[in-house]
Amino acid sequence: MKQKEWLEKYMQSLIGQTIIEAGAKEDEEGVWPYFAFEVGDQKIECEISRDEEGNGPGFLFGLPLDII
Repeated sequence: MKQKEWLEKYMQSLIGQTIIEAGAKEDEEGVWPYFAFEVGDQKIECEISRDEEGNGPGFLFGLPLDII
């Protein structure tokens, strides 16, 4: 499976979910942005990484910076 297809399939579970929390966690590797979703009775946290192996924190492009 090509990377684009894999990522699209992987992210399908986020469709229709509501973000209940957004923040950042800091560790020895850096600051990791994350979103938390409520899926049924579970809270699921998704961290933004530079790759699928977790080799360091990443950045989420597309949000308006003028609201900060």
